[in-house]
Amino acid sequence: MKKTLVYFLLSVFFGICAYLIPLNIPQQAHLVLAISVTIGMLWLTEVIPIYITSLLIPLSLAIFADFNVRDVFFPFFDPVVVLLMGGFALAYSLQKYGLDEIIANFFTMKIGTSPRRFLLGMMLATAFLSMWMSNSATSAVMIPIMLVVLKDTGLKPFKSSYAKAAVLGVAFAATIGGFGTIVGTTPNAMAVKFLADENITISFLDWMYYSIPFTIPFIFFAWFVLLLVYKPEIKELHVKKRKISLNKSQLKTLAIFSITVLLWLTSGLHKIPIALVALIPIVLFYTFKMFNRDDFGKFDWDILILVGGGLSLGSAIEASGLNVIIAEFMKNMIIGNPLFIILFLTSLFCIFMTLFSSNTGTAAFIIPAIIPLSTALGIDTRILVIIAGISVSLDFLVPIGTPPNAVAYSTGYIHIKDMIKIGIILALLGAFLLSFFAVLYW
Repeated sequence: MKKTLVYFLLSVFFGICAYLIPLNIPQQAHLVLAISVTIGMLWLTEVIPIYITSLLIPLSLAIFADFNVRDVFFPFFDPVVVLLMGGFALAYSLQKYGLDEIIANFFTMKIGTSPRRFLLGMMLATAFLSMWMSNSATSAVMIPIMLVVLKDTGLKPFKSSYAKAAVLGVAFAATIGGFGTIVGTTPNAMAVKFLADENITISFLDWMYYSIPFTIPFIFFAWFVLLLVYKPEIKELHVKKRKISLNKSQLKTLAIFSITVLLWLTSGLHKIPIALVALIPIVLFYTFKMFNRDDFGKFDWDILILVGGGLSLGSAIEASGLNVIIAEFMKNMIIGNPLFIILFLTSLFCIFMTLFSSNTGTAAFIIPAIIPLSTALGIDTRILVIIAGISVSLDFLVPIGTPPNAVAYSTGYIHIKDMIKIGIILALLGAFLLSFFAVLYW
């Protein structure tokens, strides 16, 4: 209890210091900066549950920074939150009706029981799915499948080195695969939208032209680094052999799952927003009496609150004008450098900002700041915006960074320090590779 109080007060102290630094910026922007520093410290130290920290965001913004109560709570039911809720519903349905175990058994039969090969196979499958459906939904579906294998093998939460690599590997693969297409993750679509506002059109294939040459090798780099840092302590996975025969409930679950994924994949044709599609499985599960009131309570509401808090903070940063101040700071920091250095530093700055907000929230205020920055630096707006759009999802360090990170953290197999340990390496590697391909290939 004493340690918790000390860390809490230390987090508040850092926030106060940020406010007392003499900066020539508007009062509200200065207050939002101080709140961001405090919240970031609380998230990193985990002195209180991170979802409780997320609830402190609207409270702090409304009381100290004079934000409207409606505005600070609105992001908690943002389409991204709804999308994640639908993904959790699908994942829970697989667990409730035992389909996750059947799928896990199928995977081990096809990939084999070698820990290294199995992780690579799962990461490749996850990355491919994440190209066509949201990384939120993909991670919510694939991580429970991995958990079945870990439990059958007898690997303990927090203690197993391979379990950490496995959980983080699937989550990171969902994020990396999401870079591949416009629909893979929300910041991609936001980048395309902001470019369209500048009369710069990026088609579905155009995005893949830029992203795929980076995405594919990065998957293999991530797999290699994960197993280098978290070396497997086992030589073989042990999965219970299960007869693959589906009962009526499992067939219904599979049908609802397939309908949802199909609608996600074809959103460009039917024009139904993917967040609305995410509500369809929830409605169907209750219509067919496959879920009850207790099931609804078993969704990962703490993670939804965590993401909502990050979006609320991101909205406040934009509304206060702090994003414009950030753009000016970035220009002064990187102007005059070679193109590769400018792109690399821009990527690192985007990654740093996602420590304090979700990738969606960061994209919302970083990308609008990137557009005038590209003009000031004389760089093709298309290149700098795509760099920013992908880089805000390169945060592998903290749960709030991306929804797959949040899902991985919710498994109870890893501490935040485990994520940070590998995340720093992958974030730096990702920023370097992205900048390299931008200069060489784009």
